Amino acid sequence: MSKINFILNLKLLDDIESAESFIKDLSVPYTAQCDEPNTISFEWYLNKEKKRALILETFKDSEAAVLRVENLINSPVNEPFGRLFEVIELTVLGQPNDALKDILESWQPLYLPYIDGFSKS
Repeated sequence: MSKINFILNLKLLDDIESAESFIKDLSVPYTAQCDEPNTISFEWYLNKEKKRALILETFKDSEAAVLRVENLINSPVNEPFGRLFEVIELTVLGQPNDALKDILESWQPLYLPYIDGFSKS
């Protein structure tokens, strides 16, 4: 299976209103318009009471994930993201290739290789 998933666990560093505005007005619209045909999903989840957020991203393969990360690094989203959120943990699900591992190295991700299962979607 070549599919890759990212799970980013985040701590909010600013107020909830700023975080929601960033997500709805910048992060999602910007990411949706990127030329990333093999990005399957990009979803935010927010626990307002605990000031925690989670991003769930799904890609067709490692190459698509590398493109997403490259686009993020060079985007107007990167700087405000760093002001608003602290990455607690990045989990990578699947079997990433070496290029993906290299570009993610600074985040010290937890890798969980695919073992078995199915998706009905």
